[in-house]
Amino acid sequence: MTHHIRGIRSMPFRIMGTIEAGRDLEQLVEETKRDGLVYTVPVLRNAVLGGLGIRRKKSAQNVVVVGCACYGTLDAVVAGFRLLDALGIDYTILEKEYCCGAPMIAHQVRTGGDRTQGDEAARELIGMNIALAREMGAQRVLYFCLWCIYLARRFYPQCDVEQLYYLDILAKPMAQATLRLEQPAGIAYFPGGQHRSWVYAPDRDWDLDWATYRGWLGRVEGLTVVDIPKYCCVIAPDAIFQRAEKHNMSTVVTPCMACYGRLLRRAPQGTQVKFLSDVLLESLAAKR
Repeated sequence: MTHHIRGIRSMPFRIMGTIEAGRDLEQLVEETKRDGLVYTVPVLRNAVLGGLGIRRKKSAQNVVVVGCACYGTLDAVVAGFRLLDALGIDYTILEKEYCCGAPMIAHQVRTGGDRTQGDEAARELIGMNIALAREMGAQRVLYFCLWCIYLARRFYPQCDVEQLYYLDILAKPMAQATLRLEQPAGIAYFPGGQHRSWVYAPDRDWDLDWATYRGWLGRVEGLTVVDIPKYCCVIAPDAIFQRAEKHNMSTVVTPCMACYGRLLRRAPQGTQVKFLSDVLLESLAAKR
């Protein structure tokens, strides 16, 4: 499996490209409404999901929104879907998925524009995904992308279609699962994603259930976990790997898709980066 498609550019490069091309916020929003995605193109999305055997059903209790930035980290996307499958979660996908609007907010911040215009663009685009999910009879939207869920919960806190990080739907089946590894292993756990979240969802009195995600690893028989402090993977990725090395851990695990992609690109030779779903899948597979 190809770990990362380098043709998909990260947010800073994409936004700077938009600015240098002379496009304003209105143009960026209109292009997104037309194409659906910002960081990738629909043909790649369809090829990835088709290759994974993910087929759209007419209806399901849950609709999965992958998030356009996540198509550059295919192993993590695979693990996310496989974990839902392993735990018996009923889901489908949208025929057309819209970007959450994080690039529009970043555009306004970087150009010194009116932040509220970026916020309104994000609210509208997320609402388009929710409307499509509602038409399919879904009770929930499950997001793979951290920025998608932070923005969705910010703008639609009391939505009739519940907005969840995909790990949240796993709380009950994970509580009932037996978790163990075939062979003892050790990992360095980096919680990730919690610095930039305040850019997209400022002044909030809530957060994702990071403690529960971490707690699952504590229940895996045969797994030793060393916790990495909440460094920023953009500013200080080397500090993350240095802390892992200090504790003789050659595998770094994170529950954040964005952090996974960045750490994968920056990992020193001999260090493996895994998505949390990968480790959970391994521990579930070993019990059978």
